[in-house]
Amino acid sequence: MLTTDNNNKPVILKTTRQAKGLTLEIVHEHTKIPMDALKAIEEGYSLRLLSPFYYRGFIKIYAEFLGLNVAEIFQQYGINEASKSNPSSPASLKPHQSNRKAKTLEPNAFIEHLQEFLSMVFAPKSIKLMLKILGGLLLCFLLFKMVMGLGSLIHKKSAPVHKQIIPRRYVKPVEKNEDETPVEKPVRQPVVPVVKQEPVEAQSENNKVEVAVRAMRNTWVQVKADGKIVYQMTLNKGALDSWSADDRIELSGKNLEQLDMEINGKHIGPLGGGERRIRKVLVTKEGLTVKK
Repeated sequence: MLTTDNNNKPVILKTTRQAKGLTLEIVHEHTKIPMDALKAIEEGYSLRLLSPFYYRGFIKIYAEFLGLNVAEIFQQYGINEASKSNPSSPASLKPHQSNRKAKTLEPNAFIEHLQEFLSMVFAPKSIKLMLKILGGLLLCFLLFKMVMGLGSLIHKKSAPVHKQIIPRRYVKPVEKNEDETPVEKPVRQPVVPVVKQEPVEAQSENNKVEVAVRAMRNTWVQVKADGKIVYQMTLNKGALDSWSADDRIELSGKNLEQLDMEINGKHIGPLGGGERRIRKVLVTKEGLTVKK
């Protein structure tokens, strides 16, 4: 006897499942039937996106899983089982009629397969699997970038340092006289600029001591005007500055020979260069004196 509820809906699948202590999740795991299709089958209603072909197939799979008679379940759900001897079956139709029906069924079959594919793709398990695959690919990409960056850093640290090759000094060959006596010719030495040590005369015309400088490179300077410090900082390359006093101006610091100087209105240029450096310069109304 068929089992139905008060609304004449078949409930044999649901009651059998509950009697065996199975949940819909367990049935879904074993049969791979979508959860919405399982609920529709148990409650006896159809889904708009679920075609009759798949509805009938899902009922068959569900009944076989529960160990029920498929033909009885079909009868309860009002589904006629196809018979080869049925004269109304597609095989008994005339050739032109069967071909026409096959042509009309092709688009429906395509739509049904498309619906099945979409339901499989957008199933929760499929989405979780795709997210795991994307996360794994992203993790592999990040690890690859880290390994490449670490490798380039190690390569830079282990790269050999090329030492600068200093050429040897050229020595001219020794010439010989007629009596085979070797005569050494003096080697010409490069001219090294010498720091000006002698006083530079630059008389003041307005009874004031005036000094103007332009830095040829960064130079730290301390300036005293009549014994008071009026400037003490680094004069950047290309910078100009000037000071005046009643009696004397004293400059001290580093690289004073790199200052282009003007004393009491007279341009005298830089004081010189070479290995010896100028540390102090005294400027009076008469001119400039380098102090040791």
